[in-house]
Amino acid sequence: MLLYIARHGEAEGPQSTDEARQLTARGRDEVSRLWRSLAARGVRPSKLLVSPYVRAQQTAELIAGVFPGTPWQDYGLIVPEGSPDFIIEDLQHHAWDGAVLVSHMPFVGLLTSRLTDGGRHGFPVGGVACIDLELMASGAG
Repeated sequence: MLLYIARHGEAEGPQSTDEARQLTARGRDEVSRLWRSLAARGVRPSKLLVSPYVRAQQTAELIAGVFPGTPWQDYGLIVPEGSPDFIIEDLQHHAWDGAVLVSHMPFVGLLTSRLTDGGRHGFPVGGVACIDLELMASGAG
C-alpha cells in the first residue's frame, strides 16, 4: 500500500498568523508541475488528507485540480507540531492506500522518519515522498 506525504508549496513570508500564510505564484506553479508529472507517471491519489492551514489547503486544491473527483478531508492533526505516532495510530483505523497527506515541516519529516528507517528526512517546499507499506506501523515502510 502506498502513502504519499506532501509538504505545501512555497509560501509567502510571515503574516499575522502562521496559519494564514498563502502560496506564492512560484509555489503554485511548482506544485502544479510536480503533480502533473506524477500523474503522467501513473500516480492516482485515492484521497487528500489536508492540514487546515491556508498554504496546505491551497496546495491540496492544486493537487485536486490535477486529479478531479479525488475525495478531500480536512485533517487537523497534521499541523506542523502534529504527533507522527498519533497519526500512525489514527491511520490504522481508516482506508489509506493511495492517500496524500498535505502538511508541513517538521511534521512531514518526522512522519517519514517514523514510517521508514528512523533517519532525518528533509522536505523541500512542495516536495512529496511515496512510502510503500505492508501495514501502517513505525518502521514498516
